[in-house]
Amino acid sequence: MKRIWERFALATTANLGLKLLSVVIALALWIFVNAGQKASERAIEVPVEFRNIPSDLMVTNPSLDQVEVRMMGPPAVLSTIDSDRLKVTLDLEGARPGTSTFRLTPDFFSPPRGVRVTRVSPSIVNLKLEAVAVRSLPVKVRVGEKPPFGYKITAVEASPEMVKVQGAASEVNRMNAVDTLPSELEGTQGKTTREVRLDSGGKGISFSPDRVTVSLVLEEEWITREFQGVKVKAKDSTGEYKVNPGQVYLRLSGPKRVLAPLRVGEEHVYLDLKGLQAGNHALPLTLRLPPEVKVIEQRPSRFRVRIDSP
Repeated sequence: MKRIWERFALATTANLGLKLLSVVIALALWIFVNAGQKASERAIEVPVEFRNIPSDLMVTNPSLDQVEVRMMGPPAVLSTIDSDRLKVTLDLEGARPGTSTFRLTPDFFSPPRGVRVTRVSPSIVNLKLEAVAVRSLPVKVRVGEKPPFGYKITAVEASPEMVKVQGAASEVNRMNAVDTLPSELEGTQGKTTREVRLDSGGKGISFSPDRVTVSLVLEEEWITREFQGVKVKAKDSTGEYKVNPGQVYLRLSGPKRVLAPLRVGEEHVYLDLKGLQAGNHALPLTLRLPPEVKVIEQRPSRFRVRIDSP
C-alpha cells in the first residue's frame, strides 16, 4: 500500500511546474481573447413550455411558443449559448379558470459567466385558462366544389356519424356539429369514398377520432322540358305543300346537361315528303333529337299535308 501511494505522489508532482505553466498560459489566452473583444449583444429565441396544467383546464388565448431574450457579453461566449438550455418553464399547478400572469425578468434566466440579460420580450405573459368540456356531436360533411353542370350529389355519409369533441367550454358548448375539411369530388359520377380530417377551425379543439370516412354519390340529373308552338316544316318536297296544323307541342325528358341548353328547331322536327305524290297525306313527325333525349308527349301525333303538283 505504501508503495502504491509513493507512485501516486510521484505522478502528481512530476513536471508540476510545467503543468502549472500550461494552466497559466491557457487562462491568459482566454483572458486575452475575451478581453480584447468588445461586448456585443445577441437576441435569442427561447422556447416556452407549460407544466402541471390541471386536467380540467386548458390555455385558450393564443399560444406563446417562445420569448426573445437579449444578452450582452463576449462574442465568443454568446456564440456558444444554446436556446434550449435557457427555455422558459411556466408552472400552472393549482391554477384556476381565469387569467394567470407571469412576469419574466432577467433574474429568471441563468446565463454563462460574463453574460448578462438586458431585455426579455414579452416581459409579462398573460395566460387565459378555461374549463374543459367534452361532448359527442354529429359530423357534417363539407364538399369543396360544386358538382359539374347537370350532376347532383344524391347521398352523403360520414362514418362514424358522431365524434367526441374536447376543448374550451365556451367553444364546445355552442357547437351543433363538427365540420369536415372540404372533400373534393372525383370524376363525373358514381360513388367515391375517402378519409377526411375534421376541421377544428384553429380553436384548439380536439376530436376523437380526428378523421372520418366520407362517402359521396354523384349522379346525373334528369329534367323534363316543354316546347310549345314549335313550327313544323317539310323536307324533300317535289312541289308546293301546306301543313295543318303548322305547330307541335313536345314534352321531353333527358339529362340536364343535354336538355337544358337544347333549342328545338327545323333541324330537329320536320315532315319527310320524300317520294310522295301530289295529293293529301297524313304523316307522322320526324324527330332528330340527341339520343339521350326521350319524347314523353307530342300533340298532335300526325299532320295533314297537301302537296300540289310542281
